[in-house]
Order: sequence, then C-alpha cells, then structure tokens
Amino acid sequence: MKINVTADNSFLAQIPDSPGVYRYYASDGELLYVGKALSLIKRVKSYFQKQTDLSPRISLMLSKVTTLELTVTANESSALLLESNLIKNLKPKYNIIFRDDKSYPYIRITQHEFPLIEYFRGKTKPRESVFGPYPNPAAVKETLDTLQRLFKLRTCSDSVFANRSRPCMLHQVNLCCAPCVNKVKAEEYRQYVNYAREFLSGNYGDLVARLSKEMYESADSLDFEQAGVLRDKISLIQQLQSKQIISDSQLPINADILVVKVERQRFYLYMIMLRGGLYVGDKHFMQALVDSEEVLLEAFLERYYADEHPIQTVYLDFGLNPEFVTNFYQIYRITINLKLKARISELAQMGLNNLTKVIENQQLNNIYHEAVVKLCSFLRVDSISRIECYDTSHNQGSQALASMVVYSGGKIDHLLYRKYNLPDSIGGDDLLALDTVLRRRLANSEVVLPEVILVDGGKIQLKITKNLLAELGFYDKIKVIAIFKGEHRKAEYDKIIIDEDTQLSFRQEPQIFRLLQSLRDEAHRFAITGHRKKQIERMSTSRLEDVPGIGATKRRALIASFGSAQGVADAEISQLQQVEGIGFELASQIYKFFH
Repeated sequence: MKINVTADNSFLAQIPDSPGVYRYYASDGELLYVGKALSLIKRVKSYFQKQTDLSPRISLMLSKVTTLELTVTANESSALLLESNLIKNLKPKYNIIFRDDKSYPYIRITQHEFPLIEYFRGKTKPRESVFGPYPNPAAVKETLDTLQRLFKLRTCSDSVFANRSRPCMLHQVNLCCAPCVNKVKAEEYRQYVNYAREFLSGNYGDLVARLSKEMYESADSLDFEQAGVLRDKISLIQQLQSKQIISDSQLPINADILVVKVERQRFYLYMIMLRGGLYVGDKHFMQALVDSEEVLLEAFLERYYADEHPIQTVYLDFGLNPEFVTNFYQIYRITINLKLKARISELAQMGLNNLTKVIENQQLNNIYHEAVVKLCSFLRVDSISRIECYDTSHNQGSQALASMVVYSGGKIDHLLYRKYNLPDSIGGDDLLALDTVLRRRLANSEVVLPEVILVDGGKIQLKITKNLLAELGFYDKIKVIAIFKGEHRKAEYDKIIIDEDTQLSFRQEPQIFRLLQSLRDEAHRFAITGHRKKQIERMSTSRLEDVPGIGATKRRALIASFGSAQGVADAEISQLQQVEGIGFELASQIYKFFH
C-alpha cells in the first residue's frame, strides 16, 4: 500500500499497528530507505515526530521523502527476511551496506555419482555440499591438498572426467583414486566423500574412530598394507585435531567471533572465523559512523548472514536488543551469544588487538597520502603513485646485498619488495653498490617505473643518482630525493634534500618525514635481514662442501630432504640412507663428519 507523506502528518492515521516493512521514496520515484518494524505505526511515527535525536543522515533522507509504501507481514521475523531481500536486491540509497570488495572462497562437493571436490566462488546448486567461507584461496588450497592426501577424491571437471581413457598424473602420485577409469567402486568412493564431509565439518573424533575400526578389521584379515595406509590417515587427522582451538563436549565449534570499535567517526568490525574448531582466518569491515553502533551492527548481521553460512553461533562483545537476537535466530538459525568465556574471550581480545592495528595502519596510510600530496608540490609533479627506496648491506665488503622497498597503491607494499645480490668486486663501496643496483633495476622495463627514487645519504648520493638517471635517459621521468641522519643520529634531526636549493627538516614537514623515514628504515631492515639469511645459507652450504664425497647434486638432495645443513647434521645414518644416491657407506661418512 502506498501513502503520500504530508507536512501535517495526517497520513500517519492510515498506517496499521502491524508488523511489516516500510519503504520511503523521493519525488522522482527513487527508493531512499527500507526498514522493518514489529509495529509499523510506532516505527514510522518515530521518524516524523518533532525530535532532535535523529542522525544527520536520517534527517536529510526525511527531507526528501514524498511517498511511503507498506507491506504487512505475519510477524517481525517475516519482516526481517523481506527487508533483507529488498535491501540486497534494490540497494536503497540511505540503507547501511557494508562494502566488502572480496568474494570469499568455499570448498564445494558436487552432486554426481563420483562427486568432484573443488575450490568454488559464487552461487551453489541444490543438494551441493558447500564448506566455508575461507578467508583466502591459500586456506582453500591447503585444505584441498590435505583432503587429496587423505581420501584421493577427484578434482577434474565433469567434462574431463567423462572423456578420460587412462588415469591422470594425480593417480600416479597417489593423490586420486581414478574413478574416471573405474579404479574404485561407486560405493567405496561415496564412503570417501562422506569421510571428506566429516573432515570439513571438523568431526575429527568420529572420523578417527571409523578409520580406526577399518584399520583393525584390515589387520585382522591380514591386509597389513591397507592397515598401514589407514594408520597414516589417522595420524594426519590427529595432527590436525591437535590444532583445534576450541570445541564443546559434543561437536566442534563452527562460529564467528565479532568485535567492534569506533574510532574517528568510523565503525570498525573484526571477524574471527572458526570452522570445525580450527581458526581458519579473519577479516575486517569498515563503515562511516552514519548511525548508532547498535544500528550499524544489526545492519551488518542482517546483510552478511543473509547468504548461507555453515555456522551455529556468532559470539559478540557488544550488547544487542533481545528481540533482535530472537528474530535473528528464527530466520537464520544462528545463535547470537553475548557471553564470552574462557577461550572465546581470549580470541575476542586477540581480535580487538588486531583490529587496533588495522585502524592504526589505516590512519598511517592516511598520513602517507597527505605526505605524497605535499611531496608533489615540492617536486612540481602532478601525482606520485610509486616511490622506491634502496639500501645495501655487506660483511666487511663481502656478500653484498641491496634491498628495494616500495610505496605504491597508497601504502608501503611488502609484496613489491626486492633483493639484489651484488658481485664481490663491489666490496664495501656503497656508492658503487647504489650505481650497480639502480642500473640493474632501471634495465628492467617490464616493471612499472617509479616517479620518485629515495636514496639513503646526502648530496653525493643525490648527485650520483641524478647523473645515472641522466645517462640512462630517465632524468625528466624520475625525481630523486635523499634522506640522511642528523645530529646524534636521532630521527627528529634527519634532513631531506629535495634539490640543491631545497632542504627540509622534520619540524617543517613531519608528514613527509613519516613516509620517507618509514621507507628508509624498511629498506635498511630488509637489507640486513636479507644479508643475514644469505650468510646463514652460505655457512650451511660450506659445511656440507667440507664433507668428503659430497658433490653438488647430493648436497642439493640432502638440503631438500632435511631443510638445512643442521638438519643433515642431526640426522641418523638410517635417515641419511633414505636420500637418493646416499648408501650406507656414504651415510656413515656424513654422520662421522658431523659427530
């Protein structure tokens, strides 16, 4: 039913005292807002009575409302469901919608005689089993790899499966039971699928009990090979079971833990995801503080859990209206638990600590953005999207290594960091090292070039870098800045050289200094840690080089098997013999060398 909104509020007499959904429209027909209520008259009346506690957002919306549309429902639960669907499909301008730029992945088991288990995003089909969501593709891949080791389910598409005439490589490496060429019966395969469902649901105890029973039956029938296979499966599952963060006395916990925080007129929410009692990941959401914390939290819960989620409980460190909690359970069959105890409380505190770091990083990125804007004016450029900073590290002139750290996309991006091994001929010459690494970097035209290069040093380093850019044809394309330590090597006394005539101090431009000092310090840290790792690797290799009878091929095989020279040193003779190419005599020789 549609009602015209009038200035004298006489239209309120037409609104029933019933549960339902209301929609506000502007004069041009634009849908402004969708809401639900146990009593439509009470809720709508609260908007139009003279009061001062309405948020600026709602006040602005009401100034545009000309038409009201009502849908009466049987109860508030039905109203909540209808409201959720309308908001999801129609996206009203003034409803709170938490934006999440990622589509989170799932694991899907398809409906087929020999079901496919696969990585999945999107909408599911009826009767398909879906597990998740997982926080990132890596978590899905790790779980799928474990499932393949345990149950050897197929991962090929239906079309590939239907057209195979011989087993694939996965069968050859014992990661698929090859149902495509009838290497396994349908009944046996279905049992593997059921085991996989148990595993993905976190019911490790039940799964171990079933596999243990099969193991003993195989042993009793003298099928010791099969018993050994089952024993290995049980061992792997028990290892994962030991990593369960929490479970109750009957079932493992499938739940989300939510913590909220308001900072600088922004509402932040952090989610910890538990699946089968395992901590599978976390994610966070942010929204401008356009309404009260309670309204924003209820809006998030309604929108986020409108999609199917395989959880039983949401743990929350924030009080909610009991009526909302009851309705939420009736619709989504998810319990909102406001009492955090024991391990759940500890995890919530961990989430709050992580959320604080997220907020701090976001605020720091805002400072960096303002710094870049100011830096553009000093360098007389329109924009800066990438800054690169370099540093070198060496051990008394040997094993020199250079590092590159990058500011890009509004943040210092760790994924873009690079290390450069430098020739021993450079020795301890930092200026030659800088020249060498920049030549190598700028020769790589496939990588996006920076607008600014930051060097650690004074006027000499600045001049060398500018001369090099001129020589290589980048003088007009890349700007150079130098930063050097000031008096007592304290950060507040650092200086920045923009050019021969412009030198900045910390007090003049603290935001610019925050960015450039962070880049300089990161480049220094990255160079030192890279150099230490290089030294350790070289020391490990050199120890193995001293073992008689060990060439490059066997050395690589040993490192691959034991991870390091120390791992080789700790190994027993029987373990060393398991490495390809290492017999008893050579294994004894290696063991004697280290002992």
